[in-house]
Amino acid sequence: FIITSFFITCLTWHNMDNSRFHCWPSNASSILTETLAQHGYNCKGVDVNWIQPPPKQVTQDVPFNVSYSIDLSSEFFDWAIYQLPKPLYKLSNQTMNSSQAWYHWCTTHESTVDPTDPRIESDACIWHINIHACTLGRTVPYCGPWIPPSGEIYHSLALAGPSARVYESTVIIPVFGIIEIIAHFKIGIEDWIHIALVSSNIQVSRKAICGDQYCDLNYENCSNCPIDCGKCPLKPIH
Repeated sequence: FIITSFFITCLTWHNMDNSRFHCWPSNASSILTETLAQHGYNCKGVDVNWIQPPPKQVTQDVPFNVSYSIDLSSEFFDWAIYQLPKPLYKLSNQTMNSSQAWYHWCTTHESTVDPTDPRIESDACIWHINIHACTLGRTVPYCGPWIPPSGEIYHSLALAGPSARVYESTVIIPVFGIIEIIAHFKIGIEDWIHIALVSSNIQVSRKAICGDQYCDLNYENCSNCPIDCGKCPLKPIH
């Protein structure tokens, strides 16, 4: 299955506990940046991957597609219920009375409400799925999943759905420079965690815009954009 969203996109990544993905507690912030592994609770049973990863080079405002998958094994639910100090799921009634029951629910249940509905947090296994893009070298130290969108940090529209599925986003980056993209997931009902899948850095080339006071020599010249590149010299008269 593929779920598609349209994405309008765009600090530095950090080496923490895993080269491909990191897990944080729900209270993670720009101040509380420690991962679960740094607290002694390394994520177990999590498999996240780029299926169609971001390209190495793109052009500002030119769309491209990414797809990514997340698979939570039965080991994840044993860890999430029995090993975390604040369990992500509650063993309560006759049907949801084991980690295996929650594993089955997470891989088969289709949410019945929109991802923007507050009820989504208890109606979808992965109740928040989106793409973040961050400009490297800015004042924010981490491209962490807690960072809200701003003029330099961009989020796609949120998706929600089950585990063991491929999700897809169309990405448009409106800034240029070195960019990093993460796929962001929120998981859990009683408590919840962040999972972020990291990408390699992306070089975003500047889009040629005549009139922006920058002469892009790859696309602009004195003939097609004199306002940026200056007037062409007069040709000699023979």
